[in-house]
Amino acid sequence: MNLFDKIKNCERISQQECLSLFDASLFDLAELATARRKQLDSSNEAGYIVNRMINYSNICKACCKFCAYHAKAGRVAPFRMTDDEIFALCADAVERGGVQIMLQGGLHPDFTLDWAEQILRRIKTAFPKLWLHVFSPSEIVWFAREKNISIIECLERLQKAGLDSIPGASDILSPRVRREVCGNKCTVEEWTEVMHSLAKLGMCSSATMTFGIGETLSERVEHLDVVRRVQDETGVFKAFIAWPVAPENTEIEGKVDRVGSPEFLKMLAIGRIYLDNVKYVQSGWLTEGLRSAEIALMFGANDVGGVLMDEMVVRAAGIDNRATSANMRKVIQNAGFVARERDGLYNTIKVF
Repeated sequence: MNLFDKIKNCERISQQECLSLFDASLFDLAELATARRKQLDSSNEAGYIVNRMINYSNICKACCKFCAYHAKAGRVAPFRMTDDEIFALCADAVERGGVQIMLQGGLHPDFTLDWAEQILRRIKTAFPKLWLHVFSPSEIVWFAREKNISIIECLERLQKAGLDSIPGASDILSPRVRREVCGNKCTVEEWTEVMHSLAKLGMCSSATMTFGIGETLSERVEHLDVVRRVQDETGVFKAFIAWPVAPENTEIEGKVDRVGSPEFLKMLAIGRIYLDNVKYVQSGWLTEGLRSAEIALMFGANDVGGVLMDEMVVRAAGIDNRATSANMRKVIQNAGFVARERDGLYNTIKVF
């Protein structure tokens, strides 16, 4: 049986077989990724969520080389939001139909576990139905270190305060690449521990992948394999989201080639094919735009992510893609799918 037949017959592929898919044509990858999607989700629906991303500070000790947003990059003046400002944005999101808040601010020395518990409790008390998909694994590790407690104890405290889930914020799960471009963030082992701890507490996450930051194709497959293995062990991931980095205005500008839409679609399709245990794949429109997101639905995606009011990190790199609920639905319907608004657990709120 050849590799293509193996994929169409719902069989798991190896890392070496996955690597060989980078030589396949876009046409073949679209067909194979669509077959894999239908194995996991035969509904012909594609979802989106009305959410708000709140970047509460850009004073960040991580200083990732592929980020134009942190204060030391010099693109955005140093700032930090007050708790009242964060709360006001949550209230406004609810008023505008938002069902989920994403709250991320990097590794700020003044933002501690005590602060995180306080702001989550305030938001959850006022808006108990608002899904709080907040803080990255690196922020969780940062909070735990500051208190000298375990990761699971840190997550238990945040869960009691109102945490519902956390975004994957995986970057690239390759030790070499992480040392070179984001060495102050959590390690691959710590990221994995966060995911196992979430699963033990009955919470969930997503698995992201930021590529085009100097990794090899083998390291991309290594990343996918970590995700698949953790999912086998825990079932913690609701979705996989891949997007190419925007190198403009960062330390890697001129050192890496900008990933184009064809490579984005190829990576998305390969991710869908390899991750045979993750039901939802998002199309990652934030860096590539809504037109690419529409095409991505033909490369294995079955979700276009969130409206993301006010996202600022990618915008700092000079990319200003924006979306509304209406054009999210249009993207989905143009690709021949049925649009569904969903919640933070990927449950359907309304079908259009």
